[in-house]
Amino acid sequence: MTSVSVERVEAAFWASFLRNRNVDATSVDDGAVAVAGGYALCATGTFLEYAIGAGSTRALRADDLEVTEDFYATRRLPSRLELTDTVLARDGALFEERGYTDEGIALAVVEATLPLADEETGTIATRISGDRRAWSSLALQAFADTVAPDQSERLRRANAVSAAAASALVIAAIDGIDVGVGAVRLIDDVAFLYAAAVLPAFRGRGVYGALLAARVAFARARGATGAAFKTRADENAERSALRRGFARTALRRRIVRPT
Repeated sequence: MTSVSVERVEAAFWASFLRNRNVDATSVDDGAVAVAGGYALCATGTFLEYAIGAGSTRALRADDLEVTEDFYATRRLPSRLELTDTVLARDGALFEERGYTDEGIALAVVEATLPLADEETGTIATRISGDRRAWSSLALQAFADTVAPDQSERLRRANAVSAAAASALVIAAIDGIDVGVGAVRLIDDVAFLYAAAVLPAFRGRGVYGALLAARVAFARARGATGAAFKTRADENAERSALRRGFARTALRRRIVRPT
């Protein structure tokens, strides 16, 4: 894999999910529109309200950004894009001209070729769960301290979307107590890992690594030859992955054009 293919895999995964999910009153504005190799994405009332992979196949033009801006304007949202440093450097003059600013979020893309070495997870047990409600409830607790209190409903919706989109949901437990969650989506032979979090009281005990290993094992057993995910740069999730054979392949940043 390359960082470009990871962008396109991630963007296509969410676009396919959003276009094919059952629509109700809360998701009528969900959607995706193609933009220069990527997609502008919207899962209403969640944190997935930005474009991924735009400009991954060619330089962006003003009309590409107009498509993105119109897509979000009809949903009463500002236009946001998550872009690699390469695209930002190449097309920076265009973004500046249209009034985009950096939101200050640096994300590392990390990838690995499978198989990785099997990992001993000690007393941490992991299991595949088919109970979306239980997984989402635990995810809400595990992610709660990562968002502002007034974002709790957005977080709840985001967890429900993550659960619905997954090929598998993983729960980690210590001494019979459920302490962490993670999700994986298989796209062809690539495993996209996402939505991993650990209850605050159990962090620093190897739970994140166990969730990573469990999702990689699930993907490998189903023929995946590569795995990738994104996380905030230089934080514990990235460091844990680097120790387990992943490598950083790109940095991304998010930019926004205020409404």
